[in-house]
Amino acid sequence: MTETESRIIGPDVQRIAERFPGIGCAWADAAGKETAEYFGFADLETRVPVDEGTVFPACSISKFITAICVLKLQERKLVDISQPVNRYLRQWKLLTPDGAESGASVRSVLCHTAGILDGEDGFYGLRRGDPEISLTDILEGKTAYNSRPARAEKPEGAAFEYSDAGYCVLQLLVQDVTNQAFDEAARELLFDPLGLGSTFFASPGNVTRFESRMATGYGDDGQPIPGRFPPVPDLAASGLWSTPKELLAVAKEFIRALHGESSLLQAASAREMAAPVKDFPWTGLGVFTGGEGVLSSQGWGENGQCMMRMNCRTGEISAVMANRNPGVDQAESGIEQLASFR
Repeated sequence: MTETESRIIGPDVQRIAERFPGIGCAWADAAGKETAEYFGFADLETRVPVDEGTVFPACSISKFITAICVLKLQERKLVDISQPVNRYLRQWKLLTPDGAESGASVRSVLCHTAGILDGEDGFYGLRRGDPEISLTDILEGKTAYNSRPARAEKPEGAAFEYSDAGYCVLQLLVQDVTNQAFDEAARELLFDPLGLGSTFFASPGNVTRFESRMATGYGDDGQPIPGRFPPVPDLAASGLWSTPKELLAVAKEFIRALHGESSLLQAASAREMAAPVKDFPWTGLGVFTGGEGVLSSQGWGENGQCMMRMNCRTGEISAVMANRNPGVDQAESGIEQLASFR
């Protein structure tokens, strides 16, 4: 079930593959040559094998895509990320705990330093058929999906607080600025220009369109998620679905942009995303920095785990996606090992 002669198969890799129903891997070397390998099943019950067309949950790699979209809006002069996020929000405002409007900038929300904290054990547990949850309900903490109202609880820049709720704020910003649904805006800004036919944010309409190719998700107990995969209303934070090869295409374009060679994203935008944030050098905007030119984005959800790495100096890229929550992080589950540059 591999696209090319196996380059990584061995006892260690076999053990990793056995932890997941299915895995898709893609790499690009310094010369730009791509290879891909696929293991196991997109659905164990019906024995559908993973292949190049299998679409996996990208979980928090969504944030990298969302950040690109926001920077694209800045290029169009619809947003200035140095300005308060509230300047662009019409339906809802980010407040401080005392009810005043926050002055936190769009940039600080992108890099998780706006002081927004998520509710404990939030952003999971929805099942298909559950009552629909709106974005403003999530932001106001009105449901069990996120029971903590999104507020700027700490001064801007005082702390790094990884926040799905913060990216819900950005989802609302994109919708308010473009007058489009978030998934439609992302398609127009990024997916269509790159010719990505298997990458989408999982709105109900997109799920209907792509469901036959979406990998069934399995929980940390190894059982399938009821309904095959959970609905994710916080699209900008964790609602992306894609294939390893199409994530490679986004990463390649991002590296081209860093070198001023992209017609899609300006060099200044890519460099701003990749630059380490002051006082928090492990993070950029929607991406994490690893030193020596390496950037990474990773995701871990109820129905999958994934990782994408880019060496912006050599051009090496890797993307690994799986359809089970292994109950441990990428380093322990083996996803990080598979995502090492080959």
